[in-house]
Amino acid sequence: MKRLAISYSQIDTFLTCPMKWYKTYVEGKRSTEKQEATSYGTVIHKTLEYFFKNGRQPSGKDLGEAISYYAYQEDIPWLSPENMMMAMKQSGELLAWIVDLFKKDGNRFMIADSDLNPCEKLIRHGAIVGVEEDFVLPYRLPKPVDINGDVHTHVYIVGSVDLHLAIKSKNVVHHYVIDWKSGNKVFDSKKLETNLQHPIYSFYIYRKYGGVLPDMNIYFFTRTRQYQKVKVDEERKTKSIEMLNDTLSKMYDFEDNSVKTFQAYIQGAEGARYSKRRATLSQPVPQNKLPCPSALCYYCDFGLHNKNECPFSSDWDPSKKIKR
Repeated sequence: MKRLAISYSQIDTFLTCPMKWYKTYVEGKRSTEKQEATSYGTVIHKTLEYFFKNGRQPSGKDLGEAISYYAYQEDIPWLSPENMMMAMKQSGELLAWIVDLFKKDGNRFMIADSDLNPCEKLIRHGAIVGVEEDFVLPYRLPKPVDINGDVHTHVYIVGSVDLHLAIKSKNVVHHYVIDWKSGNKVFDSKKLETNLQHPIYSFYIYRKYGGVLPDMNIYFFTRTRQYQKVKVDEERKTKSIEMLNDTLSKMYDFEDNSVKTFQAYIQGAEGARYSKRRATLSQPVPQNKLPCPSALCYYCDFGLHNKNECPFSSDWDPSKKIKR
C-alpha cells in the first residue's frame, strides 16, 4: 500500500487557501514555472548549505564562486533589474557577514563574542548536527482516511531542517534549529504563535534525539540578518498537535459538503481599501475546497492574473496598494 505523505509546504498552502491546496495536490495542477522569490531562496539555501557542510571553512572568494554557480544553475527569473540589483547587494552583505563571523587572527576570532547577538553566537559556537537534515516523521491521523480504497492510519511528514546545531552543557545536549528565510519581511506575532513549521521540526528532534525538545528554534532572515525566536515548549507542543489534527481532519475530508459561505476579497467604493466580505457559494463544498481569496491571489497560479482557473480569485493587483 502506498504511504500518505505530506510536507510542511502542503500544510502551509492548505492553511492559506484550501482551494489552492486542492487544485495543486489533489488535482495535480502543479506549476512548473519558476518564481523569482523561490528561485532566489534556492540559491541562498544552497550557498549556505555549501558553507556549513564544509565545516564553516569556505572563504569569501569560495562563497562568491559558489553563489555565482548556483545562480547560474537556477537562472532566477527576475521581475525587474531593480529586484536583481537589490538581491545581489543583500546576498553580498550576507556572505561578507558570515565570513567575518568566522574570521580569525591566529586562534582568536576577529569579532569578539561580546559584540555578537545571541543568534550569531549560536551559529559560531554550536556543533553542527545536520545541514539540510532530511526527515520522515510518521504522524497518526485523528481518524483513518480512505483514499481510493486504501485506508491510512498515518501520514508521513517529509521535510528538511536547514541547520541543526547542538551545545553540550555538562551531561545535557541542547538542540537548536535554524530555518533560513529569504523573504523581505519578518513574521508578525500571529504567524510566530501559530505557524506549524518549527513545531514539526521539534517533533522530529524529540523523536530522533531522545525525547528532548529543542531549546530554541529560529527564523533567520537572510536579506536583513534579522532573526525571530520560536520556543516550542510543552504548551506550544500541545497546541500545535491540536492545530495539526484539526488541519489534517479538514484536509482529508472529501465527503462532508457543509461549507456554504466564504470570505470574498473585494474593493469597496472607487479607490477604497480591499476587504473581506461574506459571500455565498453556489453549492456547498468540503473544507478542503474552501476558497480563501486575498491579495495573494495575484501571485497564485490559479488566480485571475495567471491561469484564471479559480472563479473566486480577487482582482487585486499591486497597483491597488493603498499608500500610508
